[in-house]
Amino acid sequence: MKKIKYLLTITALVITINVQGQEFYTNLTYDMSVPLGNTSDFVSKTSFRGASFEIGRFLSDDVALDLRFSWHVFYEEMPTDTYTVGTESITGKQFRYINSFPITVGAKYFFGGGLNFMPYIGAGLGTYKQNVRTDMGIYTLEEKKWHFGFYPELGFLYDISYGLGLNVFARYDYTLKAGDADSQSYLSFGVGFHFNN
Repeated sequence: MKKIKYLLTITALVITINVQGQEFYTNLTYDMSVPLGNTSDFVSKTSFRGASFEIGRFLSDDVALDLRFSWHVFYEEMPTDTYTVGTESITGKQFRYINSFPITVGAKYFFGGGLNFMPYIGAGLGTYKQNVRTDMGIYTLEEKKWHFGFYPELGFLYDISYGLGLNVFARYDYTLKAGDADSQSYLSFGVGFHFNN
């Protein structure tokens, strides 16, 4: 909880700094995610359940800081088999889920494109709530942990009309191991709306 308070405080301070010519923006995107590493070992299927919300502020024409909230859901139904955990074995069908909730602070650098086209690179870090769950018959095994994580990002903005644009990106989210909980990683592709004042 302290991590979230620190991230929100830092972001609020950055956003409230009064600098001439700054503008706020909001991004709302639909995300698809491809599991990698330990995430792929647990759930191998591509996720089509995800969304991101960003609020940010341009510090100059080509630099922006933002706060991101995302939700990515991975799901896979495993075939009927005998599964062993420790010394216990059980036969049945498994349903596996990972719910990932990134809360991050990031920066973006925008390259000079056309008037309506602005490519960018970005990076950020923050805390990720990872809920990893296995359902099998009447039994549920669930692990909920907060992880520290980071991401690099590539994307572009395309202005459609005044105050409204299109945001397209590819982002690699990686979380470090937290106690006995494995690290997680996935590649997200998002498309959605960019609103600015």
